[in-house]
Amino acid sequence: MAELQNNQNKNKATNFAKYSGIAFQMLATIGVFSFIGYKIDENRAGSKMIFTAILGLVGVVVSLFSVIRSLNKEK
Repeated sequence: MAELQNNQNKNKATNFAKYSGIAFQMLATIGVFSFIGYKIDENRAGSKMIFTAILGLVGVVVSLFSVIRSLNKEK
């Protein structure tokens, strides 16, 4: 009984670490794409931050694709 409880606690900790890592990976991907868009908009000297918005959305799509692919790989 104690061994089963120990395995469950270890499994919960492993899952927490794995999914926290995925969240930070998503954050980094979206941040990098948004930063690149910001730098493009900064150099264009336009009044609208269109590249920041577009590349931010591209970052969201790329990060979601990466998460879905990694979750399917585990199964």
